[in-house]
Amino acid sequence: MFEYIFPIAAMLLSFMALLSSIRFIISKNGLFWILPAIISILLCFENLNTLLIVGEHGSEIFEMTFSNTIPVILSFLWYMMVIMFHYAMKLAIPENKYINDSKKNKAEAIYIEKYERRKNYVKRKNKEDDSSNKTRVPVVPSYRGKLVD
Repeated sequence: MFEYIFPIAAMLLSFMALLSSIRFIISKNGLFWILPAIISILLCFENLNTLLIVGEHGSEIFEMTFSNTIPVILSFLWYMMVIMFHYAMKLAIPENKYINDSKKNKAEAIYIEKYERRKNYVKRKNKEDDSSNKTRVPVVPSYRGKLVD
């Protein structure tokens, strides 16, 4: 059972690097992540091949040597490199302030438009109510026979 630890650890680390690369491809800086994703896929297939060979032949092929620990070390270093590359890109490539400001300005304009539309609707409604109240026939008091000086 001990012979499966290094191939499974190498496979797990390379698969985590692949998933991280795929996740970062979907982000706004996706073009930078195509090459790391390809390298992660190749590393994942290599570790899968090693795991399948150990699964077929068992402990008769696997010996505890430095050459069998190299895939684990390589996978670990590659995963750390992917993470470091992600943080380096976060620091090196600033966010696009123009796009963020445009989104904020659009949201503010939509809010102001709704507010103005509601205010004009209330003003129109009050004007219609006032005009409907003012359109009545004026009543003149009747003349009773005497003039008032």
